Amino acid sequence: MAKVLLYNIKEDYDLEKFEILAIKNKVQIVRAEKEDIDQYVGYLVGHEGYEKIDEKLEEDPSLDFPFILFENFERDQLFSFLDEMRQAGLAIQHKAGETENNVKWTLRELLTENDREGKMMGLIHRINALVERASILKDQYGADEKLAKLIDEMQAYFDDSSLFELEVAKDYYEKLAEEVKRVENENN
Repeated sequence: MAKVLLYNIKEDYDLEKFEILAIKNKVQIVRAEKEDIDQYVGYLVGHEGYEKIDEKLEEDPSLDFPFILFENFERDQLFSFLDEMRQAGLAIQHKAGETENNVKWTLRELLTENDREGKMMGLIHRINALVERASILKDQYGADEKLAKLIDEMQAYFDDSSLFELEVAKDYYEKLAEEVKRVENENN
């Protein structure tokens, strides 16, 4: 049976509406709250071989966001359920699918990784938008040597994902934003 683990659902979220959607789609709901953050994901979703952990670490305010984990969904079933959630105004930004690895993590570890990946993907999206803007500027005004060199340097960095660090990517984003702005200002 398909299952969702809901973590830290806020009061303004229409949980009753979500429950109706889950029943309609034969999806079991498992709830987790802040006091469950140091439990293994496998324990929280009811996998055998996982026991409750009594040790509790400090609260981390950076992990104070709603989260949903999808377990045992077929691909089409998952996309359909996500569409229905979106249409019903029930989307949850932070989400993940259960994997062989993440059931072995604590919920804290999963949330930390999910948040890091979300920030990384958002940053990459903003970088790609700037690269696209730089391409448009190149077509309009010709190549800018300094901007082209920076984009080549960034491309080499991003081609080797083993080197990826969020802070380095942020620095590249800021440099690229400055260079795009400079080229726009010089040509307006």
